[in-house]
Amino acid sequence: MSERDRALTTLRRRGVLDALVWAQRSAYGQVRQDYNPDGGHKQSWIGFSGHTYLIDRLDRVFQCGDYAAPRGEGPIGRDVLAAGITDDDFRTMPHLPAGTVVRHDFNGSPGWSADGWRWLLTSYRFGEVHRIRWPEHRKTKQLVARQPHDDGGLFPLTTLTTVPVQPTLILAHAMDPETVESELFLGRSRWNPDGGDAWVWCEDLLAQPPARTTWSEPHLPIAAADPTVPDADVALRRAVGGPRAIGDA
Repeated sequence: MSERDRALTTLRRRGVLDALVWAQRSAYGQVRQDYNPDGGHKQSWIGFSGHTYLIDRLDRVFQCGDYAAPRGEGPIGRDVLAAGITDDDFRTMPHLPAGTVVRHDFNGSPGWSADGWRWLLTSYRFGEVHRIRWPEHRKTKQLVARQPHDDGGLFPLTTLTTVPVQPTLILAHAMDPETVESELFLGRSRWNPDGGDAWVWCEDLLAQPPARTTWSEPHLPIAAADPTVPDADVALRRAVGGPRAIGDA
């Protein structure tokens, strides 16, 4: 089995691919709502905002980062997960058990990991996913693109500190500023100083069917707020403590 098949099969079986698609649709729904080209928003604003909202939505759906329950306590409250997003976004959010995916940053760049596969975010110009030039990116994306790989599917791990020691994929996102269409690809980046294709392999995630397991299904009824739970529990995440540092590290 190729590396592509192994990665996609594993992440699909765990519900991760559904969650990535949900996060993108929710994040870019918010980008479209906020987008104001007449007010001065440019391509750079789209990339920055998409990156910011995607970090939030990925942490939210995976219940990690700002949405991780305090150690020793039960799952984080659904009121916290629903805060700040539309009712439809919460209704369609895939339900993955906490711990299915964990935060796994690399070199200061936000990352997530599941079953041995890690991914980082990058934005690009819409329609040009295969023309990304990794040598023009910052150090972290250059290091990821330089990972050794084997077309037979084996990943030779390395102990060198200059490259990731875990298979690290890239989740690439973009929006067309004219049509506001969006794209989402997951794949293994390829070091391309030769000007060739940016990927060893990549998958168009928006071409897959929608999520199957959501918070609104009958076995997960939306219950009324529990009056015995103190409001202070909601403040345990850093949702209002100032902006998270982001960037294409």
